[in-house]
Amino acid sequence: MKIDEIGVKLQADPTDSSKKSQKTDDAFGDILKKSLDEVNKLQNKADDSIKNIAAGKMDNIQDAVMAIEKADISLKLVTEIRNKAIKAYEEIMRMQV
Repeated sequence: MKIDEIGVKLQADPTDSSKKSQKTDDAFGDILKKSLDEVNKLQNKADDSIKNIAAGKMDNIQDAVMAIEKADISLKLVTEIRNKAIKAYEEIMRMQV
């Protein structure tokens, strides 16, 4: 590899990283929104399963139990993520500038 080629690659990298960081910021918000939407869908599915069990419309109770457990686990995960974010915020607020 020639030295000139390395110089060209180094000059191109800073602009690429700034574009990537902007995309990463947008992506984090999108990922968070998609995750919350998915948790909401799982909760709604679990509620529908419970209603179907109560109405006697569901033949396979295992599917209902799995839907309920998925919703429970996803809700616990979201709650833990929220708790970690609050702890991080509180830690930042305690920092002296």
